[in-house]
Amino acid sequence: MSFISRARKVDLKTLTEELGLTVEPIAKVSDLLKLITNDKNYDDDFTKDCLEVITNERKEEEQRRDEHDKREYELKKLELESKATLSDGNVPLTVPKLNLMKLMPRYDVESDLSLPFII
Repeated sequence: MSFISRARKVDLKTLTEELGLTVEPIAKVSDLLKLITNDKNYDDDFTKDCLEVITNERKEEEQRRDEHDKREYELKKLELESKATLSDGNVPLTVPKLNLMKLMPRYDVESDLSLPFII
C-alpha cells in the first residue's frame, strides 16, 4: 500500500483509467488513492505491477522527449553557427561558375575522327 502513496498524480490518473474507474478531471491525489483502494476488484500485487509499468513508460517517454529536445537544440546551434560563418565573409556566398569550354577537351578533326568508331 505504501507504494501507491508515493506515486505521482499523473500515474495515479492513468492507473484509474486503466482499471476502468471514472475520474473527475480535478480529482486530488487523496481522492485517487481512495478510489483505487476502495474498488471491489482491488488487488495489491496487480495494482503495484500496473503502477510500476505506468511509471516506467512515463519515465521512458520523458527521456525520449529530453533526447529529442537536445537534438533539436544541437541542430539549431549548428544552423546558427553555419549562418554566422557565412556572414563573416570567410566563405563566399556564391558558388563560382565553371567554364565548360575549359573543362571539355577540344575536338581535333584530324586526330579525333576515329573516336566515334572505337566506341
